[in-house]
Amino acid sequence: MKVIEATRQEENDRTIVNLRFKSMDQLLDPDDPSPLGQKELTQVAEDAILSTVYAVRLKRPVTLKIEIPGVPDPGPVTEIPDAIRHHLRFVLTEHERETGIFLRERHVSLAFTGINLLIAMLYVVFLYENEVWMTSLAGIVISAIIIIMNWATIWDTYEFFIFDGRERKNRKKLLEKVIHGEIRVIPFLSKNTGIITR
Repeated sequence: MKVIEATRQEENDRTIVNLRFKSMDQLLDPDDPSPLGQKELTQVAEDAILSTVYAVRLKRPVTLKIEIPGVPDPGPVTEIPDAIRHHLRFVLTEHERETGIFLRERHVSLAFTGINLLIAMLYVVFLYENEVWMTSLAGIVISAIIIIMNWATIWDTYEFFIFDGRERKNRKKLLEKVIHGEIRVIPFLSKNTGIITR
């Protein structure tokens, strides 16, 4: 099981988030041939970093400490933060692209809601002028269909604007927080190698 130990501690006006990885390959994709500073994070590492930092209030500054065993020289200590930021910038770019599509779909949802509300209002006027129709089977069925259509589109639009919109906004803030925040790499004693590199 690829467990990543995560701890937090408060220090003055910021939160220290500490993540201990079992190996470099658990943090950075070993199949990525890019230079160290441009390697991709593993999905496990990305999820661990973002979920742990997200547990801290978005407005509170965070220092991310990455503990890795067996770092052979001081070079990786400076390049690993670059790799993390490089990967998350790509994730942020993808997020912004998807947000553009999301906003377009939100406008479409809003348009459908407006059309359905207009149909509902016209139907209410029609029922007011034709009360007998309201009690007929066809009138009851059509009324039910219009109510369901409006409920579905209004809820869909509400979800777009409130829940999904807030989630996307917070994810962008989270990614920017990690990218522009302080990242430290701390070598620690490896049980496999029996040595510590600092």
